[in-house]
Amino acid sequence: MSNVLKKRCFVGFCFLIFAFSLEAKLPNTFTEDIPSDYYQFWFLYEAEKRANQSSFYIRPFYGNFFDKTTNFKSKTILPPIFYREETDHWYTWTSLFFFTGTGFKHEEGDEEEDIFFSPIFFWGKGDTPKENYVSIYPFFGTMKNKLSYQKIKYYVFPLLLFPLYSEWEYKTYEAKSILWPLTLRGKSETRDELRIFPFYSHKEHIGKYKRYSILWPFFQWGQDKMDKKEPVSYAMFFPFYQYKYTDSGSMKSRAILWFPILNSLFSYGFDKKTGHTNYSALFVFFQYTTSVKNDAEKLVFFPFYGYSYFANKQARFITPFYIRLSQNTNHLKADSTFLLPFFSIMKQEFVGTGRTDLYWKLWPIIRYHKDSEGNLTWNTISLIPVRFENMEDLWEPIFSIIEYKKLVNGEKRLHLITRLYSQRWSDKEINIHIPLLVEYSKNESGFKYDFLYGFVGLDTRSDSTKYKLFWLLEI
Repeated sequence: MSNVLKKRCFVGFCFLIFAFSLEAKLPNTFTEDIPSDYYQFWFLYEAEKRANQSSFYIRPFYGNFFDKTTNFKSKTILPPIFYREETDHWYTWTSLFFFTGTGFKHEEGDEEEDIFFSPIFFWGKGDTPKENYVSIYPFFGTMKNKLSYQKIKYYVFPLLLFPLYSEWEYKTYEAKSILWPLTLRGKSETRDELRIFPFYSHKEHIGKYKRYSILWPFFQWGQDKMDKKEPVSYAMFFPFYQYKYTDSGSMKSRAILWFPILNSLFSYGFDKKTGHTNYSALFVFFQYTTSVKNDAEKLVFFPFYGYSYFANKQARFITPFYIRLSQNTNHLKADSTFLLPFFSIMKQEFVGTGRTDLYWKLWPIIRYHKDSEGNLTWNTISLIPVRFENMEDLWEPIFSIIEYKKLVNGEKRLHLITRLYSQRWSDKEINIHIPLLVEYSKNESGFKYDFLYGFVGLDTRSDSTKYKLFWLLEI
């Protein structure tokens, strides 16, 4: 395993799992300090509008949010079945965390789009018809600008394993394959590649690298970074021994009994250029990294304790259940603590926008969230174990016992027992909603009361008191 990969694996694993808690994005909550036009029926229907922002929910089927100032839109349908975000410049969507799509919008009105129903269907569209592509696995396909190639073609995957025939190209490099990846032949002015798996392969790029294998993965050797001041040579007799070094001795690593993911029985390496030194023993159970510049550090006794620091990101765990992550970069300052699966707390400051965010959850009892605009929300019960606000906003009111919100416009909201009772109030008015039974609102000019939405009603907010009977009759 390379030194860089070993330094990053622990932090990378943790941030992969909890990346959603450390991601900066446009706010999808109300930020305008003005009164709302708000309508509600039980937990089923909720609509809110301010000058430039609006939201709409029909639970649990549909929800959306729109901000005119940034043209940010979000839409969710029975999450996690479908979720989409978009602005004037880009959009992204996901379905069941497995199917995804992304796209970019240009000022000329054209769009670039990629849709992935992984691995079954790929579809893409660019500025011109030449940039369009489609792939229907396992029958046929052409994919463009994917997997680092300009174009990839394939025809028929027998038994869903390997394409019967495929070809691809990148600039002047062209390659063809029968039953890829078992065989391959590729060539350009600077590159030469041949593979007859697993018996023999060579992959050469003039002035950059030379890589060879016989009976892969058992015998591998070659050179990398040949265009740098200090090329790196390597060799492997899998799984018993591997080494990597530079001719000047500035970098060297050795590993005994190495396996992917599991690491090695013993390994040692150093890089004088970065100042990093790495040790590992008993596979993943012991890992240690130190650095001259104090820009990287790692100590792991798996699964009991682990600490890692790299690129202004820290991760620490005590047993697999306690995890703490922190990040201090030019874009994001964040600190997250997890006591799995019951407790999590996330503090974030988005440096570019000045937004701060505090979120914590004691699952399945309570959820709490406060952002920099002044919006505060908490609710109990909270059935979703991870932070996924769009899913929480759509589903949790159906099962909640208490919901409380204090909003930036000074309004407060209280919902009890799956919203069988709802109350909204501010310094100037109060509104009470009990589905079918009570619609009550009071402000400085008087009050209005409706039973069964107008079967019987009373309104004192105008100069003369109005009575309503049987929905249609007003007195």
